[in-house]
Amino acid sequence: MFRRFTLTALSCFIGTTLASQIPVSTASALMTAMSSAVAGDTIVVEEGTYSGDLAQSGDPGNLPNGSGYFWVGNDGTAAHPIVIVAKNPAHPPILQGSTISSGYVIHVTGEYVVLKNLIITQGDKGVVFDNASHGILEDCEIFNSGSELVHVRDASSNVILSRNHLHSSGNGGDGSVGEGFYIGTDQARWGADDVPQSGWGDKAISEGYGGYDWRVENTQVMCNYVSGGVSAECIDNKEGTQFTTVKYNVFVGDSIGLKPGNQIYDDSYIDQKGVKGLFTNNIFYPGANNITKYIAEVNRTFPQVPASLTTDANSSPWCDASAYDGNDCSPQNNIVATSPPADPRSGCSPYFDMNWIALGNGSAALHRISKQQSETVVSQFDLLGRKYHGIK
Repeated sequence: MFRRFTLTALSCFIGTTLASQIPVSTASALMTAMSSAVAGDTIVVEEGTYSGDLAQSGDPGNLPNGSGYFWVGNDGTAAHPIVIVAKNPAHPPILQGSTISSGYVIHVTGEYVVLKNLIITQGDKGVVFDNASHGILEDCEIFNSGSELVHVRDASSNVILSRNHLHSSGNGGDGSVGEGFYIGTDQARWGADDVPQSGWGDKAISEGYGGYDWRVENTQVMCNYVSGGVSAECIDNKEGTQFTTVKYNVFVGDSIGLKPGNQIYDDSYIDQKGVKGLFTNNIFYPGANNITKYIAEVNRTFPQVPASLTTDANSSPWCDASAYDGNDCSPQNNIVATSPPADPRSGCSPYFDMNWIALGNGSAALHRISKQQSETVVSQFDLLGRKYHGIK
C-alpha cells in the first residue's frame, strides 16, 4: 500500500502550488506509485533495496527489448513534474532488476519525470527514456548492466542527464554493447509511424516491430562521472540525433574495448554520429588503457539516413574542423588528463534542486524549491578563462 499526502510545494514558478507526497518503503508500493503517478506527485523512497518485477511493474513493454522493472508512463508538466527521489540523499535507496540479461531497471515513457538520488542496478539496461521528453536523471549511481547504462531514445527531447556516476557496463554476453550513455537509435532499428517503411531500418522491418523514432534532440549530458568498467564508449551519440550537449564531464576509459565482443569497434571515449553537437570542457583519462581516440566522428550514411542527419566524414581522435555537420568538439576546449581527475559532480550545482525540512511530527517532507538553470563550475573546467552561465 502507498499513501498520498498533500503538501505545499515552493517552486520557481509564480504562486503556490499543491503537490502530492507519496512515501514508499516496499518494492510493490514503489512499483504501484510509479506506474500510477500523476503530475505533481513526488514519490519519496525510504532507504533500502527494492527489487522490481517485469510482470508487476505495469509496463506494457516495447519489442524487441522488453520492459521495465520499474516504470513511469504518465506525464508530469513543467510546473508539476513527477519526481521519484530518495528520502535521505545520504543513504539512497537501491532499485534493482533480477538479472542483467533482460529488462530495464527504470523505464520512463512519460514526460516531465525526474529521477533523483537513486542507486540503479542489475538490468540489461539501467535507465531508458522512450518518447519521454523533458526528463531529468540527476545525482544517481547507475552500474552493473548487461548492455548500456542509460539510453535516451524514441523521439525523446530535452532530457537532462546531470551529476550521475556511471560504472560497470556491458557485463552480459561478449560485452559488445556496454555504453555509458547511449543517445538515439542505430539506423538498423529506425522506425516511425509518420515515415513509410522505406525509411525504416532493416531490423525494425524484419523483426516485426515498429522500431524507434530516431529524432532525439537537445539531450544535455553534464557534470557526470563515468568511471571504471564501462566496456564500450562513454557516450555513443547516434545518427539522427541533433543538438546534443556534452560538457563538464569526466570520462575514464580504463575498460573501453577490452572485452572480446568490442575490441574492434569500441576504441573511443565518445562516438559522435549525429549533427549539431557541442562537446566542451570535458576531461578524458585513459587509466591503464591505451585509448587515444577522444571524440570520434563516425559517418553513418545509409539509404534511410540523409546526409543532414549524420557527420560529414569520419574523423578521429577529434572531430574535424568542418562546419557542415555543425559539430563542435575542438581539442582546445577539452582536456586529456595524465593523472586521475577529480569527480566533477560537486563542482556543478543541481539542475533540479531539492530542499529537505523536518515536520513537527518527525517525518521528512519534501519541498521543491527551485529548478536551477545555472551552474557553478570548478576551476578545472574553466579552460577558456571564463565560466559557462546558463543552460542553453
